[in-house]
Parts: sequence; C-alpha cells; structure tokens
Amino acid sequence: MPSVTSEIGRLRQVLLHRPGIELARLTPENKDRLLFDDILWLERAQEEHDRLAALLVDQGVEVLYVRDLLAEALGEDEVRGSVIDLIVTPAITGERLSEHLRDELRSCEMGRLLDVLFGGLLRSELPSWGIDPLFAGLAADGRASVIQPLPNMMFMRDNAAWIQDGLMFGVLAWPARRPESLLMSAVYRHHPRFKDLAFPTWYGDGEFDVFPATVEGGDVLVIGERTVLVGSGERTAPAAAEALARRLFSADAVDRLIVAHFPAQRSIMHLDTIFTMVDTDAVNVFPHVLQDMEVYEVTPGSSGALHVEVTAGLIPALESALGHSLRLITTGGDAVGSMREQWDDGNNTLAVSPGVVIAYARNTETNRRLRESGVEVLELDASELCRGRGGSRCLTQPVERDPVG
Repeated sequence: MPSVTSEIGRLRQVLLHRPGIELARLTPENKDRLLFDDILWLERAQEEHDRLAALLVDQGVEVLYVRDLLAEALGEDEVRGSVIDLIVTPAITGERLSEHLRDELRSCEMGRLLDVLFGGLLRSELPSWGIDPLFAGLAADGRASVIQPLPNMMFMRDNAAWIQDGLMFGVLAWPARRPESLLMSAVYRHHPRFKDLAFPTWYGDGEFDVFPATVEGGDVLVIGERTVLVGSGERTAPAAAEALARRLFSADAVDRLIVAHFPAQRSIMHLDTIFTMVDTDAVNVFPHVLQDMEVYEVTPGSSGALHVEVTAGLIPALESALGHSLRLITTGGDAVGSMREQWDDGNNTLAVSPGVVIAYARNTETNRRLRESGVEVLELDASELCRGRGGSRCLTQPVERDPVG
C-alpha cells in the first residue's frame, strides 16, 4: 500500500521517468520556454538515469517507470480516449487538427501514442498523421511545434506526491509542465496497481485546485509522521498550502503544517533545492537563505479554523515539531564554492534509508561534509542530468517508505 510518512524511512518503491524523445526536442530556441537553462545530450542523460535506477535497485528499492504504467493504464479504450481528449484540444491544436488527431491517436500503436504524449508533435510530423502539408504549416506555431514536449517529466518529484497514505496531484506553476499532472492522474486513477486503492486525494481534484493556486512536490516534505513542511517560493502558492492544511487536518492525517516562505528565484525554485533531510536528526541545508525565510506553523483551530503562528525560523520550527535538535550539514565550499554546489543540487539529496543518501558526485565538498557527519553517500556521476536543474530527490517520486523507528 502506498504510504510516505517521512523523508528518510527506508525507501521501498519509487516512480521514475527515463528521459526520452521529449528531451531530444529541446533546442536553443525553446529551452527557456520549457524551463531549461541548456540543451541536454539525451543518450548520456539516459545512461546517467539508468545508473540512478541501478543505485536504487541495489538498495532494495522497487523501481517503476511511468511510461510503462501509463501504457498499461491506456490499454482501456475509454481511458485512452479521455487522456487524448485532455491533451489534444482545439485550444492547443485548433479545431480541425484536434478532431483529426484525436481519431488517429485512438487507433495508433501504443508506442507512437506515448511518443506524442511525452514528446509532443512537430509540424514536420503532421503529414505522417494524414495532415495536408499546407494546413500543417497553418496549424503549427512559429517554432514548428503543434503539441509541446514534456522534457521536465523526468523530474518526477513535482507532478504528484504521497503524503501519508494519500496523494497530492501537483498543480504545476508553468504551462510547460501542466500536462504532466494529467498523465499522472491517468496512472494513479486507472492503472491496475493503484485504481482499486481507496486513497484520499489531498490536492488536485478540487474546484479551486487550479492556477494560480499552484503546488509542486519539490516544495512538499513529509518531515515526520504528523508534520508536513511546505515551501512557498517560485512554484508553490500560499493558497495551495492553506487548502492542503485544511484537508490534512480534516482527515486527521497530520498535526501541523509548517510553511516556509523563501525568495522566488531560479536558483532555489523549490524548497528541496536548499533543504533535504538525510537522517533522523540531520539535514542538508544551504544556510544562506535561512535568515530570509518567513516561517509559519499552522495547526487545527476550533470549528475547522486554522491556527497560525509566526516561528523563530525554519530550524527551530522543525525541532519543535520533531521534539529533538537537528544537526545542520551545510553546503560545502567557501562563499563561491557553496553557491556553485547549491546550483548543482548539492542540497537536493534523496534518502534511501536513515543516514544513506544518493547525491551527485560533482558536489565533492558537500558530500565530504555529509560523510564527516556520519551519512553514507552513494554518488551518482552525472553531468547531463544536473544541467536540467534537479538532483536525486527531484528525479524520484517515492510511493512507499517504511515508518521510521
């Protein structure tokens, strides 16, 4: 049964997306719009991603791939049709093209359908779908795309997240990523592994769970069995944090929600790019932003109201919630070096069990500090994945962890 009650309990099952055709469709022209700082070498990124999967398997983790699960979920014609209708709409492709493509995609081979869902559709491909070349030119945008690719799909942390035994569907902040949640909904609602599980949905299904009330999994950390930490910066809105608190409290799933406001900037797009837990009493943190955070503790009030208090800061709030002190393992290097290692996701580590984490090998000083503090570091040698601005936590969506203790 899916359940995530901490950041550091032994990881049993995780969902990954191996980068594919969508990453090959990054260009110097579209990379900014698709939220990338550079274009990546696909084959090398796949090799690195395979090494990540191998590290997880070596630690006894069951690795599930979203493309495989989606293919199985779309085996039902009704599900296939509903997903196609959500992805291929007149607002995206125009009325004539959407009508034609919907019919074609309903009957095409599954691999070809998945390539469109993940990799989008180019103007040059339209004739192979029976579209007149002249009309194809009219229907495509100025960048020769008809349906945009989803190159950020490999960052599985953001589009959905398990909190306790319930699921939060991400409401993603940027248009380039929003179709990801539609695909994840198809997996969790219709795949045989999940569809008969009576799990609650904490966010993503409500009437007002829409932009601008965005929330992404990189900003959501399950700190302990009864505490959830939500970051609010570039990608997650305070309105979503409030709604999440109300629903978790209503279900008696947690006792408190800690909300940390931090600067909205590219270098710290999610909370987990500056803060992750690595052991029951240790955190990997970029210290330079702690003083700039406004941190609030939200607890259940009377008659369904919320009780909100300002805290003395992130670490004091967490120590109060956990009932013990925390060791801070800070980003390695001098003033310049620590900024470089934070940018290269030195703080974005994935705990596979208490005191055992996966981290990028390139962050040598941060990894050294982790080891000196008693944390075992499983190094992932990755030069391409890192250029996508996401580390081992960003690349993984835990489905099941053992309770701690």
